[in-house]
Amino acid sequence: MGDARRRGSFEERRKNAVKRDKAEFVSKLGERDEVRLSQLRMGIDPFLNALGKEAWKARRTKMLAALPKRQETNDLADAKPIRVQEDEIAWYLFLCEQAIDDPLCVEINQLARTAPFFAGIGARWQHAHRVQGIEGKIKEVLHKYAKEPDGVVFEILVALSYAEAGWSVEMLAPNTTTKSPDLRVERDGVEYFIECKRMARRTGYSNQEQDDALRLWDNAKHVIGRSGQWLWFDVVYHVEVSTLPDDFLAKVIAKALAISEEKQLIYDGAEATIRARPIDKDSVQRHLREFSVKDNSPQLRALLGGDWAPPNASASFVMLSKGGTIRDAEVPELSRYVDDIAWASGMTRSFDAEASIDKKAKDVTKYLAQAAEQVPHTAPSIIHIAAETLEGTEVERRRSEKVLASVPTFVSDKPIVAVRFHLLQANATINKLWEFDETVQKFQILGIDLSNIPHSVIVPSDTEMKKGSHWEIYNGS
Repeated sequence: MGDARRRGSFEERRKNAVKRDKAEFVSKLGERDEVRLSQLRMGIDPFLNALGKEAWKARRTKMLAALPKRQETNDLADAKPIRVQEDEIAWYLFLCEQAIDDPLCVEINQLARTAPFFAGIGARWQHAHRVQGIEGKIKEVLHKYAKEPDGVVFEILVALSYAEAGWSVEMLAPNTTTKSPDLRVERDGVEYFIECKRMARRTGYSNQEQDDALRLWDNAKHVIGRSGQWLWFDVVYHVEVSTLPDDFLAKVIAKALAISEEKQLIYDGAEATIRARPIDKDSVQRHLREFSVKDNSPQLRALLGGDWAPPNASASFVMLSKGGTIRDAEVPELSRYVDDIAWASGMTRSFDAEASIDKKAKDVTKYLAQAAEQVPHTAPSIIHIAAETLEGTEVERRRSEKVLASVPTFVSDKPIVAVRFHLLQANATINKLWEFDETVQKFQILGIDLSNIPHSVIVPSDTEMKKGSHWEIYNGS
């Protein structure tokens, strides 16, 4: 009796047993990379320690209370993403903590984007002693910038990357009277001021385009559901989706039903090219008899869409299914698994309209101009800009063309010696918690030795780098 009490109450021992069972199950999956998870832990600990145990517990509880409210609508166009934007830094820390402690209960897609940033911090944290003011920046992220932490998190990553490269770094406090840079770095008597800019993850145009496409899909999925067919569609929009009537896709699909061929072109017009094929429901159901598949996961999408739903593609699906949640899941909404599917249909969409590509290929010049305003006239400076490559190969090609045309000719009366443009991609994967790419485009004044300036600032510095951009490498071009 006394020994049992020392081990905790019955409920505490039961929870610990469940936790051990989960850990054993995850270990058998063979998907844990202990080195990366250790880096992730080192990356979130400075933030959690700055909050303190009790404050983090209260903040975490409040943040999680908002999650169930995100899933109240069946209309995809009106659905909110599974993230807590009111306290996004707490949401980030929660996702990372779950990846370490309870990976069966986590939002996989959001984790894939979040974890690389904090693992990048953790991989470089041993150099934090060379960064003056980093503790204050962490407190700023946790409080002042809790709703929009990405910019300061990028600033911390850049600071640690310079420290890792042997520079002494000072994170500068904002000047209340004049514009000022983010960092001052010094090494071997050489001094640079550093300005960091983080572009929004998507353009406003892109968000609206996705909403418009989802409205078309919301109308079409009811037509498909009434047919009872298991179908996957591949849609390429040739015009701006906002110009199409809400029932455009529904009418095309209704006219084409029933679809019996393995692959079929059901529409090829000025508005769009649309293909359809049956989903191999026997294969899907056979897989689900052997394995439980995480709901809303890359694995489930690949199971239904196959090679028509490649990693990182924009895709949506709907299904009638049965499943359950992991026992004692802290957040049931994040631990749902699918055991059986009675019916499913989905769609992969892409956009090749000239106007769409051009509007989403946001030029970096505006951010460069804003960064130039922050750096001094009297000392050399370096600018680091980050953008996420979420829009597909054609958009990134166009954006690169704009960057290559605009940055070298950017005129400033300040001694800016280099610009580093960090293009970031979180990849949807089936057998890893996360996979991340960072392509760096470099611009600098000739004749200045910048070999000791850090290259990547998110992926570990010892990562093997390939020539070319990640969107071209994966596209096979």
